[in-house]
Amino acid sequence: MKFFLTNLALFIVFVIVFSSFSACGGASTNAGSGNAASVTNTKSNSGSSTSSTYPPLASGIATADMELIDGTTAKLADRKGKVILLNLWGIWCPPCRAEMPHLVELQEKYKDQGFQVIGLNVGDEDQQPEPLENIKTFGEKMKLNYELVRASREMTNQIYRLASFDAVPISLLIDREGHLRAVLRGGGPNTINQIKEYVAKTLDESPANSVDNSASPAKSDSVPAKTGT
Repeated sequence: MKFFLTNLALFIVFVIVFSSFSACGGASTNAGSGNAASVTNTKSNSGSSTSSTYPPLASGIATADMELIDGTTAKLADRKGKVILLNLWGIWCPPCRAEMPHLVELQEKYKDQGFQVIGLNVGDEDQQPEPLENIKTFGEKMKLNYELVRASREMTNQIYRLASFDAVPISLLIDREGHLRAVLRGGGPNTINQIKEYVAKTLDESPANSVDNSASPAKSDSVPAKTGT
């Protein structure tokens, strides 16, 4: 009986710890590292808040093709002039789904200030591309008001390496000049609060009237990654 109770206690502890993980990953990932939301502010030590004090988004990510649900393609570099929150997610990932109402809220709140959420689907649980129809249906079901795309495994792997995190969700915040302002790893309330804080701060530092009107307009589709490093 004592042996049974000891093992039961250990099992309960394991369940509590496991259920606190706030990221999803594949067999080769360390999903547990998403237990606490992690933010990397890429600002330099100069003390300046100008965009130039932040590094540009890696060209391999900025110029990679993203496939929209209508079958057309776009690049992050095409959206220069907007503040972009690129959110990596999977249909199968509970923390990703938990973030979505907050992303919808941010898109609605700041859409007139040149802000855009882009949801980058990373594929299914077998690390295969999610069919566009599945992404579209899911987005409609969740009533997502932001753009949903999918991209090559090469692009998503570059983002995992950039974040030093091979699980989802991951969010990259990119300013109007194409500079990387923050990398936010994992999900949960802390990460959601940090996303909101960084978005508001970046928009405040680069007001809407600084938007480059020549930038490609955002797509209006309201529809919508397992890792493979």
